[in-house]
Amino acid sequence: MTEPQLPKIPDSLQRQEIEAMHCIAKLKDSATKLGIGFIGGFIGPNGEKFVMTNMTDADKELLMPEHLK
Repeated sequence: MTEPQLPKIPDSLQRQEIEAMHCIAKLKDSATKLGIGFIGGFIGPNGEKFVMTNMTDADKELLMPEHLK
């Protein structure tokens, strides 16, 4: 039997970052179910940005702060 292929998660990701990503994904899903626009994310300790949205690129450009683009 072969084992299922699991997604590769870099070792550098901290548990807190993964939990934050999961939380943002749940918020996005809830907003989508309610028909509400959503942009959410965070900047990790290494300066990397994580952003999720259910909006179009045009809407995202209008609403996202410049320092997060």
